[in-house]
Amino acid sequence: MRAVYSLFLTLLIGGLSFATYQFAFQRLENDALATSAARLSLYQATLRSTLARVAHLPRVVVLHPHTSETLQRGTTDTSFNEYLKAVNDKANSAALYVLDEGGTTLAASNFDNEESFVGNNYRFRKYYSDAIKSGTGDFFAVGVTTGRPGYFLSEAIYQGNEPIGVAVVKVEFRELLRDWKDAGEDVLITNRDGVIVLASNADKLYKTLGEIPPERMAEMKESRKFAGYELEPLAFGSKNGAFSGRVSVDGREFSVSTVNTAGIGWQLHYLTPLEPVHNSALGFAAMTFLLCGLAGFGLLYARTKTQQTRLKIIAVEAERVREVNVQLEKEIADRKRTEERLRDTQAELIQSSRLAALGKMSAAIVHEVNQPVSAIRTFTSSGLLLLGNRRVNDAKQVFSQIRNMTERLGAITSDLLVFSRKPVSRPEPVDMNDCILTMVKERSGDLEAADSEMTLDLWKKPLMVTGSEHRFQQLIGNLLQNAIQACEGVDEANISITTIADPTSAVIMIADNGCGIAEDIINQLFDPFFTTKGIGKGVGLGLALSYAIADEAGGRIRCENRSGGGARFIVELPLSSETVRDLRGQETDG
Repeated sequence: MRAVYSLFLTLLIGGLSFATYQFAFQRLENDALATSAARLSLYQATLRSTLARVAHLPRVVVLHPHTSETLQRGTTDTSFNEYLKAVNDKANSAALYVLDEGGTTLAASNFDNEESFVGNNYRFRKYYSDAIKSGTGDFFAVGVTTGRPGYFLSEAIYQGNEPIGVAVVKVEFRELLRDWKDAGEDVLITNRDGVIVLASNADKLYKTLGEIPPERMAEMKESRKFAGYELEPLAFGSKNGAFSGRVSVDGREFSVSTVNTAGIGWQLHYLTPLEPVHNSALGFAAMTFLLCGLAGFGLLYARTKTQQTRLKIIAVEAERVREVNVQLEKEIADRKRTEERLRDTQAELIQSSRLAALGKMSAAIVHEVNQPVSAIRTFTSSGLLLLGNRRVNDAKQVFSQIRNMTERLGAITSDLLVFSRKPVSRPEPVDMNDCILTMVKERSGDLEAADSEMTLDLWKKPLMVTGSEHRFQQLIGNLLQNAIQACEGVDEANISITTIADPTSAVIMIADNGCGIAEDIINQLFDPFFTTKGIGKGVGLGLALSYAIADEAGGRIRCENRSGGGARFIVELPLSSETVRDLRGQETDG
C-alpha cells in the first residue's frame, strides 16, 4: 500500500511540475511578446520619422532656382554642389544629388570625395524612371557606387510640362542599425519581395524569407537592386513553413513578432529568443517539484508518525504534539517563502507592463515631436541660404513656417505639462452647474462662430462635488470645445448640456448632433496623442486630460454615439457627502 501511495504521489508531483512549466512558459512568452510589440512600435515610429525627416529634400532642391539653370546648361558649378552638401549635412541624409534628363548626375552633395556621384549615370534605377513617368519615385537598393544599401526618394524637375531632370535623396539608416546592435536585439526588415534589406545581424542581410518568382528576380538583376549579392533563402524552420510564430534559426528557437510599415511596404520582424523563457519556466517547474516533494514527504512523514502514535501509550502523547508543531512551523516557513517569491514575481510582471506602456508613450511622443523638429531644422537651413542670397521675402515665408512649427511644439509641450501635473490645492466643494455656466460663457464666441445653438437643462439645486474648480472647468471646457468642433459644417447645429443627481453621483451629459464617432476608434478616444483632427488642429491630449481629471476626482468618463446622429460624453463624479445626505433626507421626507 505504501508503494502504491508513493507512486501516486510521484506521478502527481510530476504532473503538477509539468503543468507549472507549461503555464510559466506561456505566461513568460506572452510577456516577452508584449515587450517586443512595444519595441516594434518604437522602431516603426523611428523608421517613419527617419524617412519623414528627409522626404521633403527633393522638393527643396526642385524649388531652388539654380537647379533649373544647372540642368539647362548641362554643367554645374561649385556653389550649387556646396548648396547640396550643406542641405544634406543639415538633414543628416546619406546623399543629395541631381540627375539630368538622361539620368547622368550633374551635381551631388558628395562631389568632393572619392565616392562622388557626379558623372555617373543612374538611368537604370527605378527611382529615376518612376520620377520621369509620374513625378515622384522611391526605391531601396544597394548603391552601385558606394556598395552600401539605402532608400532613395526622388522628384522630377519640370520645365513647363516636360521633365528635364530628377532630384534624389538617399537614406542609409545607419543610426537605426547602430541602435539595434547596441541594444543586442535581433531585428530585421523585409521588403515587398520578402528580401531582408536591414538587419541587426549582418549574416541575415539580403537573405529571402520565401521564394521569389523568376520574372521578379530578373527585374531586380536588371535594375541592379542588390548588385554584388546573391539572394539566398534564409535557413529557418517553423510548423507552418512561414517566418511567423515560433521559428528556429541557426539552431536557436525564436518567437517572431511582425508589424507592417504602411507607405513603403516593409515589414519589421523582432526575434525574441526563447532560451531564457525556457530556462525561467524550468526554474518555476523545479521550484514546484521541490515544494510539492517537501509537502508530499511531510504528508508521508505525518502519516507514518500518526500510525506509530496510535501504538504508543498516553505517556508519549506530549512528544507527538511537539513533533506536529515542528512540522507545522516548517510548513508555515515554506509558505512564507512561497508568498515572498509570488510577490517578487508579481512585482516583475507589473514592471514589465510599465515598460511596455512607457514604450508606447515614447513612440507616440517621438512620432509627434520629430516631424516639427526636423522641419524646423530644414527650414532654418533654407532660410539662412535665402538670406545669404538676399531673398528677403522668400526668407520671411520660410521663417513664418518655422514660427508655425514652434507654436505646434509649444502646444504639445504645454499640454503634456498640464497632463502630468497633479493639483496643488486642497480639494474643496465645487458646484458643477456653476462650472458649466462659466465655460459656456467663455465659449460663447466659439459657439457664435460655429453657428451652434446651446441648450442647457441643469439640476435645479447646486450639484456639489469635491475637487479643484479649475480642473473641473478644464474638463467641461475640453468636452465643450470638442462638441463645437464636431458640429463644424452641420446645418442647424445644436449642443446640449444636461446635469442630474443620482443617489451618489453627479452626472453631466454633453451631446451634439455632429458627425459622430467611428465605432472602430471609440475605445481609443482617451489615449494620449490620439486625434482625428487634421495636422496642426490638435495633438490628442484634450480628451486624455479630461479622463485624467475625472479619474483624479474618483469618477469616470465615457462616450457613445446617439441614435439620431452625433455623439454624447457622459461624466460621472462622486457627490459631496453633504449633497448625498440631502438627497437621502429628501427621499425619507417623500
